Amino acid sequence: MEAAETPPNAESLWAPFNNEAEWELVRFLVKNVGRTRIDEFLKLDIVRQNGVSFDNARSLLKYVDQLRTGPAWTCEMIDVEGDIVAEDGTLKHERLELWRRDPVECVRELMGNPAFREVMSYVPERAYTDAKGENRIYDEMWTGEWWWDVQKRLPEGAVVAPVILSSDKTTLSQFSRDKKAWPVYLTIGNISKDVRRQVSAGDCSPYTAHATLLIGYLPVSKLECFHKKTRSLVGYRLFHHAMSLLLCPLVDAGRHGKEMICADGFVRRVHPILAA
Repeated sequence: MEAAETPPNAESLWAPFNNEAEWELVRFLVKNVGRTRIDEFLKLDIVRQNGVSFDNARSLLKYVDQLRTGPAWTCEMIDVEGDIVAEDGTLKHERLELWRRDPVECVRELMGNPAFREVMSYVPERAYTDAKGENRIYDEMWTGEWWWDVQKRLPEGAVVAPVILSSDKTTLSQFSRDKKAWPVYLTIGNISKDVRRQVSAGDCSPYTAHATLLIGYLPVSKLECFHKKTRSLVGYRLFHHAMSLLLCPLVDAGRHGKEMICADGFVRRVHPILAA
């Protein structure tokens, strides 16, 4: 892979803080220290002598409020026309809400998160248990043949971002009134599986950011504008239509790639491709 270009302002990775050290300090303080104790800590001579860009808990929290909140949410309406005739002679219909975030921007968020710098891979690898190279190890996504096969079809220097989707059907989200939806989550195979599978980052973990992002809510409906015998098929089609709308941005990005600042501070052309 060709050497990637370093972003002109590498410190912007840690914005609004001055550098990585200050970012790590804030992460520790917010996670482990109360507001009063933060004020006391920042008044210590050793802290003032070394200098930080905030002088009390109030100004620190203002910086925290400037941190990115991730890709924005949008709501798209799905019009469903049923097969039951209403009293006015027209077919009954229903309007459903599809709440979603751009999956490409979610991939960008994960690829560029400096918290994953030490557990992120950008190229496929072949690992073996023996010196002769006879026994392959398949423990991470980048050690599998899928990644190698996809990599061969991309331009030199391109980076594959294997997109992994999941949905917890046991967690049905309740919205206003009687609206319900299934949550859909996204992660990428570039991040080590041990980190991806963490339910939450405990106090002993260096990875405070979740490696799985919520990217959408698929609408759930009783489809009462359809006869009972057709509801199952319509529900199947509704699911696939909603998923196609949710994942549409991945098509162009997967083919042509998108320049992204990665967790190590380098810029790479990343191809997010659905893998699982």
